[in-house]
Amino acid sequence: TIEFFHNASGSPAELYVANQLSGPLSEGTIIVYGGNQHRTLLFGIDPTATDGIDQHLGESDLPPFPPPGAFESKLILPENNFAGTLSSYKDYRFGNFPISETIEYRIAYQPDSNNGIEISWILPEEMIGVLLDLAGGVVINVPIADSGSFVVPNPSIFSSLKMLIDFEPEVPVELVSFTAALLNNKTQINWTTVTETNNSGFEIERASSSTTPRQEGWETIGFIPGFGTTTEPKSYSFIDENVTTGIYKYRLKQIDFDGSFEYSNEIEVDVDFTPKEFVLYQNYPNPFNPKTVISYQLPVSGNVTLKVYDILGNEVVTLVNEEKQPGVYEVEFNTRVSHSGEVRNLSSGIYFYQLKAGSFIQIKKMILAK
Repeated sequence: TIEFFHNASGSPAELYVANQLSGPLSEGTIIVYGGNQHRTLLFGIDPTATDGIDQHLGESDLPPFPPPGAFESKLILPENNFAGTLSSYKDYRFGNFPISETIEYRIAYQPDSNNGIEISWILPEEMIGVLLDLAGGVVINVPIADSGSFVVPNPSIFSSLKMLIDFEPEVPVELVSFTAALLNNKTQINWTTVTETNNSGFEIERASSSTTPRQEGWETIGFIPGFGTTTEPKSYSFIDENVTTGIYKYRLKQIDFDGSFEYSNEIEVDVDFTPKEFVLYQNYPNPFNPKTVISYQLPVSGNVTLKVYDILGNEVVTLVNEEKQPGVYEVEFNTRVSHSGEVRNLSSGIYFYQLKAGSFIQIKKMILAK
């Protein structure tokens, strides 16, 4: 607010008060790339904007597209319901921020002869949206939020897109809990909602400690359908079986039926499958015929031997004799065929298997029952 005063005797103290805008109240950025060329297109809302050219906001009518084969891109302004010829690199619509509604913008582009079209976006927190082809999103239907990019298929055919931007979107799902824990060498993720509105479902995304979030480090590992619209609490669960030792981050991407989406907070899980002690497990099955599995775990690296003996102490076979890293291992003992393919025929009875790893030695008994 700028106020003007006049100090002359008898003059009003305040002559003029006006709101002076430094720029649009809410603004997003679309960058259209064609090879090594690009156009930056700005859009948003402003209380002084119209559907036509607003020169005070930097909008200006642009000439028609150049001849085919030359790159160009611009926003189509909605005069006469998008039937007019007005175009600009900027398109601001009327609105007093905060505003809660969806506004449609349209992007037109012309690829050059050698390159396609890629669209990237940078949106503030109060904006989410979706890119659609003019046929109602039959071919192109891409949710947009935060930052990202999209390569347009057949840009000569789909030479115009509409962009539906939701300002100050209502969060369609109220998430009250989001947790993760290790369960039998897997990560179990649990979350609960108290209300849902038009909830299509949740994508579960994961990033490991070796990747950088928001720089293609997040990967989608699953999808759980939502309950649409409900006022009853709902509980969800997902198990991530593909984990090894390391640090993982998880987040939920809640997707609405219209393609809009919202990310949850991130949670972190420290997965450590390194055994804490030497263990030689009982073979399974036991008794067995003709084969059984022997498992063991190592907390440190070193040379490991696993041998089978008969009841008289004679060595029957060496199952393992090599350097091993920390971890859990299993090996099959076949009483008919050796590891080298040699045919053998062991008699029924009691056998012993012995694990040696450094100073650790342990022996267990097993029974072959034919």
